[in-house]
Amino acid sequence: MTTPPSARPVAEETRPTILVVDDEPAIRRLVAAILQQQGYAVLLAPTGAEAVRLYQDHSGVIGTVLLDIRMPGLDGPATLEALRALDPQVRCCFLSGDLGDYSEADLLQRGARGVLRKPFRVEELVSLLDRRPAGVTVADIALPHDNDTTRMGKSLPDTR
Repeated sequence: MTTPPSARPVAEETRPTILVVDDEPAIRRLVAAILQQQGYAVLLAPTGAEAVRLYQDHSGVIGTVLLDIRMPGLDGPATLEALRALDPQVRCCFLSGDLGDYSEADLLQRGARGVLRKPFRVEELVSLLDRRPAGVTVADIALPHDNDTTRMGKSLPDTR
């Protein structure tokens, strides 16, 4: 006897895959762990070039790219440009403690949906990915930058 459709368990809503691109291994692992605890599937890339390759291979499942700004080789903005050449609608948010020569306005003008400054709270990261009120983009969500010890990013040990 088969179970009637109304009695079958409802599948939990699946969250999109997030591609995390950061040259710091500890940051990649920490962000991945946070996202996985929140129910996201995660792909990791240590370089911009690897991010482009992974996006090509998994473009149908990647919902958002979380991209560091300052990386060797292709930096974050150059990586975003390469990703936009593949998919002009790519959803990208920058995560960085140092904007380098870029302003937040410049990064948003290049097509980023938001800039989250390290260190940041776990809740801010999840909100950045989840909250999409009508007419509000991630760029509209102001995220403070301070030395609060509940934030992640700056105090991680270097594992290189």
